[in-house]
Amino acid sequence: MIDKKIYSKKEVTIFNGVINLIKKGDNLYTIKVSDIAKSADIGKGTIYDYFGSKEETISKALIYYMNSEMESSYNRIMIKESFKEKYYEILLIIKDSYKSNLFIVSSILSSAGLKELYKHLADEGCNTNYFFSSINNIIVHLLETGKKDGIVTVEEDFYYFVMAIRGSVSTFSHYIGKKEYYKDINVEKAMDTSYKILLKSLK
Repeated sequence: MIDKKIYSKKEVTIFNGVINLIKKGDNLYTIKVSDIAKSADIGKGTIYDYFGSKEETISKALIYYMNSEMESSYNRIMIKESFKEKYYEILLIIKDSYKSNLFIVSSILSSAGLKELYKHLADEGCNTNYFFSSINNIIVHLLETGKKDGIVTVEEDFYYFVMAIRGSVSTFSHYIGKKEYYKDINVEKAMDTSYKILLKSLK
């Protein structure tokens, strides 16, 4: 893991205010500074003491949340023993994120046409290095465990393995987001299917 930016207690309070609004189901694009202030139980002017705009506040709140969740996810995965247990934990993390209304965060950040809202992601104080470095570390760790367990036997480059893992995880993510179309499939079956797809690409 790499170092994260350290925020003040007040900044974290503001970030949590934003995240709580999203968890409640508020529309990300119509949230007002006054809504954030009320959710964080602070004065509206306090937000402008730390951030220059609503867009900057929301952008940094999302990155803060993603980095915090990544640290928690990393720890959840590391304590599992086998390759299968670690992979299934990744899927459970995705399921948990969807239930909290924050499943959309990663897709929001990668969507086109949102330059004004997320221009602050390029700023030094709001970078995604920690998040993406952590994802890479998880993939490396998963592959090392798979080789140790005798599951990863195919000889391919790292890019191949990254795409294989991302592809199988995307299969489960699709199910979680569209469960109404697969009423005869439960979560356990969807997890098993995702795992089978991954295994076929590793042997």
